[in-house]
Amino acid sequence: MGMKALLAMLCCLLIIGCNEKKEESKTAETPNEDELTTFVELTKEQFETIDIEFGKVEQQNLSTTIKASGHLGVLPQNKAEVSSYVGAIVKSILVIEGSKVQKGQTIAILEHPDFIKLQQDYIDARNSLSFLEKEYQRQKELADNDAGTGKIFQRSESEYNGAKSRVNALAGQLRVYSVNMTQLANGKITSSIILKAPITGYIAKVNASTGGYAEPNTALFEIIDNSQIHCDLMVYEKDIFKIKVGQKILFSITNVPDYQNKKGGKTIEGEVFGINKSFEGNSKAISVHAKIKNESHELIPGMYVDALIDVGNRKTTVVLSDAVFETGGKQFIFIRNKITGCKEHKDCAAHEFCKPSENCAEHPKCEQHEHCPRSKSCTKHPDCEIHEKCKTMDKPDAYYFTMIEVKKGVTDLGYTEVSFTDDIPADAIVVTKGAFFLLSKSKTSEEKDDND
Repeated sequence: MGMKALLAMLCCLLIIGCNEKKEESKTAETPNEDELTTFVELTKEQFETIDIEFGKVEQQNLSTTIKASGHLGVLPQNKAEVSSYVGAIVKSILVIEGSKVQKGQTIAILEHPDFIKLQQDYIDARNSLSFLEKEYQRQKELADNDAGTGKIFQRSESEYNGAKSRVNALAGQLRVYSVNMTQLANGKITSSIILKAPITGYIAKVNASTGGYAEPNTALFEIIDNSQIHCDLMVYEKDIFKIKVGQKILFSITNVPDYQNKKGGKTIEGEVFGINKSFEGNSKAISVHAKIKNESHELIPGMYVDALIDVGNRKTTVVLSDAVFETGGKQFIFIRNKITGCKEHKDCAAHEFCKPSENCAEHPKCEQHEHCPRSKSCTKHPDCEIHEKCKTMDKPDAYYFTMIEVKKGVTDLGYTEVSFTDDIPADAIVVTKGAFFLLSKSKTSEEKDDND
């Protein structure tokens, strides 16, 4: 072989060697997504510090619902305004905003000289009526006996009927002011105008002050009966024919997103009782009325709400939205390990969610080991790094969590529809608060292992 040929062969070998080194370097630097640490351990102190909260996997009608928004209100018959029919001075106010009142309860007392004059006019009218009634009876007897003239009788009858109408009119006005007509008939005049609550409810507004002048027919008080609160929702044209009376509705308070949690997670429920038959202005939407079924909720008219109207029967799997997080372009949740349940490795919390696999020679039935690198740090299982986390329950205060991949669906009212890539226990305990801390701890553990 010539010198030139030998040199050519050496150059080729050198180039191939360099390329192999580059490929090895490239492979070593490229992280494998599947090597992400999915098992996290917390001490009791860590667990208490981060205030982790738990939930469960639920079934709800998210996939067969119509989303709508609106506000809370009361029916016209459950709202009342109280005013004076005549101008008067406010003598005293017996309620404040927020006070609960019963129907017929006195809420304010007014005074005015004209009110005294009205009662005097009534007494005078009654006295005049008594005289005119007697004169009418006398003229009637004369007319019946052909002893009087028809003209006088007719005038007497007209005056009597006029006086009777005036007395009835004045009596009606005085009854509006809650005057005791029996006492007034006996000559007892009062200077006070009594304002009473026309319905049972809560005082929503007070537009009067002691000593102030109350204008006639101006609302001094507003009363609202919250016991019959309902919701007005806007449903757009494309969904109108899906809405029926009797359908169930779930509500959430738009501006108080944690209201449901404060009520122990109890959802506000309702039911459709009325559907408008005309569009609201130019919105191409109709108003749907729903009554609130949860009487224990302290709701206030005017609150904005988001709602899901159940138009079907198919349920879907959901978790609280805060439980779902994203990393590496995928969605996950954390599930708390219960330490038991793995027949192959009954003492190892890491194996609660293990799956069969053929890629791990050491533990052929456990998918946790599919990508484990060789390590000498575990004395119990010297060939498998995952067993550095394996415990024989000598630390009863430790907490263990496994990251489970999910696929997200619809998100509404604080819940997110999920489907699982692998089977999970039916009673799985899901981390609903603190998932990002667990994720950061899993990445910290991974970086620590890489540095080792």
